[in-house]
Amino acid sequence: MANPAGRAAPWVDLPRELTANILQRLRVVDIFQSAQVCTAWWRICQDPSMWRYVDLWDILGEEGKGRDWHKICRDVVNRSEGQLISIKLGYFATDDMLFYIAQRAKQLRHLRISSSKVSDEGFSKTVKEFPVLEELQLEFSAVSKQGIEAAGQSCPFLNSFSFTKKLSKFLYVPSDEEAVAIAENMHGLKRLTLNLNQLTDKGVEAILDACPGLQSLNVDRCGFVRLAGELGKRFSQQINNKDKNHIHNLDAYMINLLLSFL
Repeated sequence: MANPAGRAAPWVDLPRELTANILQRLRVVDIFQSAQVCTAWWRICQDPSMWRYVDLWDILGEEGKGRDWHKICRDVVNRSEGQLISIKLGYFATDDMLFYIAQRAKQLRHLRISSSKVSDEGFSKTVKEFPVLEELQLEFSAVSKQGIEAAGQSCPFLNSFSFTKKLSKFLYVPSDEEAVAIAENMHGLKRLTLNLNQLTDKGVEAILDACPGLQSLNVDRCGFVRLAGELGKRFSQQINNKDKNHIHNLDAYMINLLLSFL
């Protein structure tokens, strides 16, 4: 039934806290494009507390629709007024965007990046601006040893790290370089996920030696990890998470198949 003339829309009478809770469940793009339909909602959407947890990661379906994600991300960061705690960035993330966030989000505790446009050098410089970072997820970026070392040295509270390699022709060459970087610089880790990494059993052993508080270790699709003999026993004893056997070896055939799509 239509509202009588001159009567406010029914949602205007909702308690502010309830309205804010509803709006926080919407996607960022929906808030910017549709949700600020009245003065009350507009004011709530200007409140920095609305932008403490921001998800701009799962937007693949939005690609190609002409939206300026860089501008949206800058607007979100500006509205947070330094209160940003968690942000997830998708394919559009760049070094410049990460630097913009770093200058305005000194309280950031959770950072997720899934973008090939973030470089190892750019990330290494920017991560130094996140001194209280606790959780870091890197997916398909160009970040490697340098960035891992910088994160470990600059973020003393880091306790969770997830790292998915960017597909390259070097995927089938065993290397413990990044595993050693983790072992030497991230001693406080409690949770670690490595996906599509070239580490071997030696790399796993180095991590177990250097991270005594590690509770969860997921080496997913790491084709050179075998966990044979005593190392396998130690792994089972030291790692007490339910996913401790979550290991999928990626053989040479599968690696070459993946690389054929590059």
